[in-house]
Amino acid sequence: MRTAQEKLNSLQENSVWVFTKQETDFDESYKSALLFNEIPDKEHINIESYFTDNHSRYDIQTDRHRILVIPQFFGLITKTPFYERGGTYNKENPTAVFDAIKAVGVTSKAYNILKTEQVLKLKIHAIIDTANNNLGYNILPVIFIYKVLRGLKEKYAISEISIDQLYTYVMTCTNYSEIDEAIEFIGTNSPISKHVEKFKDRSRVLACIKKNTNLFNIDSKSISINPAFDNYFYNNFILKYDFEELHEQLWRDVDYSYFLYNVQDFNINLIDVPKSFEILSSNTAQVVGISPYIEDEDETTYIEKVDSIKEANINEDAGEGAYKIEPIAVSKFAVGRRFRTNPLLGKIAIKKAYYSCERDYKHETFISKKTKQKYMEAHHLIPVCFQKEVWDKYGVNIDCIENLVSLCPTCHKAFHYGTKEVQKNMIDTLFVRCVPKFKAIGLNITIEEIYNLYKI
Repeated sequence: MRTAQEKLNSLQENSVWVFTKQETDFDESYKSALLFNEIPDKEHINIESYFTDNHSRYDIQTDRHRILVIPQFFGLITKTPFYERGGTYNKENPTAVFDAIKAVGVTSKAYNILKTEQVLKLKIHAIIDTANNNLGYNILPVIFIYKVLRGLKEKYAISEISIDQLYTYVMTCTNYSEIDEAIEFIGTNSPISKHVEKFKDRSRVLACIKKNTNLFNIDSKSISINPAFDNYFYNNFILKYDFEELHEQLWRDVDYSYFLYNVQDFNINLIDVPKSFEILSSNTAQVVGISPYIEDEDETTYIEKVDSIKEANINEDAGEGAYKIEPIAVSKFAVGRRFRTNPLLGKIAIKKAYYSCERDYKHETFISKKTKQKYMEAHHLIPVCFQKEVWDKYGVNIDCIENLVSLCPTCHKAFHYGTKEVQKNMIDTLFVRCVPKFKAIGLNITIEEIYNLYKI
């Protein structure tokens, strides 16, 4: 581990976690998303003028449509691409999370549960950090701050730290592995950064957390865990979910977008003080993985998640560039590795194929009760279990739009359960369709190599 001085020497004025300097109130953001949801024909209307003319209907405090960047920040409206400055909003859509919140209403306890989930999902590098101040950072700030404060209490019996310590040693961390280092530096009363006042001026993270949750006691000088929420949050959430895995699985923009825009059922409320019966004991908490995407072996679950995504909740541009990011192995098994597959990419592939079977556009299917579209299934032509081999040879992540095809249920089942001759015929047809897309991303794989992967 580096020394505190080495940490201080590495810091610049822009090293602090940065979000927008606009209003960070979730409730105000939701009202803005409500108005956005009602805009007719978004692709052709002047959204700026519409927002100015109609903002008072929801008592939104500003008439500037740029406030819509905040509901994007909270995952209520899509933003594609995440880190690009500006945007016209004409191609964006309300998300599945927005739909869920609208369904329960703002006066319900369910609203506070969904609001809490979205605050917990906030990530640095933030989706609206258009200046790229935190490029390469991979932090879920609420969880990270809590883990540091909890660790200080357990290791050093320190229950409260100064805001200067928080900004210097916590809100400058870049990844999950720095938690122990932050605990050690604060626990040994290491010096404060010379940039701390600049940090406070640049960052709105703490204001956002304070305004939208009651997990911490925060004033101008110090921060501590709110004792009313400590055991509730620790036992019902921190012990329940495997965040070490989660942090590793959200590098790609498209993976974080699926995680942020869809309800993950955290079922935690950091706004209303918990009742005693809501606090599980540590003995009953079970560690489970939060899976923003699905293991390739779990084909049925993947298909169901793809089908559940509504076209109205996506921006298909979100899948661009997914092939560039190195795939992360979830775990090792005797016969190979598991890799994650993102249902959003499967949905985009089906949408791009106009909900038809790419093996044969004449194939009929039924209407999905979830999406009211023709039912199709997404299939990776190059099986995802060969992620490592393909990445090592071609530098391409094959959980990408270019490797996904839309198939009717019969053709999809034929790929998995048909004879070798059937599989070969399927590959022959689909390879012709995919090879131009493969070449466009530098995936110069041959059809013979694909035969070998299928053991044909």
